[in-house]
Amino acid sequence: MKRFNSVPLIMAKSIQTNLFHNIGVDLGTTKTLVYVKGRGIVVNEPTVVATNNKTGQILAIGQEAEGMLGKTPLHISAIRPLSSGVISDFEVTEKMLHYFLERCKAKGVLGRIFDWPRLVIGVPTGGTEVEKRAVEDVARSAGAKEVYLIEEPIAVALGAQLKIKESQGIFIADIGGGSTEVAVISLGGVVVSKSLRVAGDKLNEDIIYYFRDKYKLSIGEKTAERIKIFIGSAVDLGTNQEMNVKGRDLTRGLPKEIRVKEDDIREAISPSLEKIIGAIKDTIESTPPELIGDIMETGVILSGGTSMLRGFDKLLEDSVDLPVNLIDDPVTSVIRGIGIILENVEDYKDILINIIRENPPL
Repeated sequence: MKRFNSVPLIMAKSIQTNLFHNIGVDLGTTKTLVYVKGRGIVVNEPTVVATNNKTGQILAIGQEAEGMLGKTPLHISAIRPLSSGVISDFEVTEKMLHYFLERCKAKGVLGRIFDWPRLVIGVPTGGTEVEKRAVEDVARSAGAKEVYLIEEPIAVALGAQLKIKESQGIFIADIGGGSTEVAVISLGGVVVSKSLRVAGDKLNEDIIYYFRDKYKLSIGEKTAERIKIFIGSAVDLGTNQEMNVKGRDLTRGLPKEIRVKEDDIREAISPSLEKIIGAIKDTIESTPPELIGDIMETGVILSGGTSMLRGFDKLLEDSVDLPVNLIDDPVTSVIRGIGIILENVEDYKDILINIIRENPPL
């Protein structure tokens, strides 16, 4: 009986594994984070790209491009190529992702020849198949040979070191820059979910409109973001903070500075916060009764940059009558979960999404 020697096959598989870098990407509306297996988080940059409108040339990406927002001449545009968690400019997103992947490549000739990445990218649970395919197409256009998607709430649960494959229910509320993702997870999958395109960017818009309507003062997005961070709050914390804000007087067209209070900002953003809480309540109401008991014990796991708004955890806890736990380092929760997948691919390959499915799981 002829026997086949499996050693060459094992060696070939080992070589292939070493040639392919497993890379994870959290492609967010406001931040893009990249994780490389064995190295950790290597990119944490704003999702902003500056281009020359005349030539189409990319002038800056990430932190440098963010510094140009609202300050560019007519021939230069500084834009966010994602809106509400969805790709809005395919070509610019592809160039940005390619730039970040190049930064992750190994050095030297071998790195240039063999460093073909396998990508795992987080996607919203509420994304359509078209939107998910757009993410995959962008990744392939940027140089990835294999692309797998993971729903962001599952990545958050993994980032929180929770056992997602057990029958116990896990309630995740991930409030980022462009969207809010709410999901109940059990047995390695999403049981109930709701996606809302109201999050940090919408709060910034609320602040801009509030200043325009109440104070007749025009301010920019970056100013609104600073106001939200420094004196924004979801409930009255008794701090009564104030801040000087500079902008353009809409009645005279001249520079103007006013002093605003914490109460003003809370008034501006409260309607959007209520929408977020409404989405969380709707998800709780849709949760199967058998999982409600689990959620009453574990509570709501909060993640995402907007979840750090002062007092939001208290407002949510009072609104839903459940314990609320803010995850450590909420901004990196998705990419840390993706990193866990990359370090233990065989354990998690059943939860990855491969739309085209031309290749087997990692």
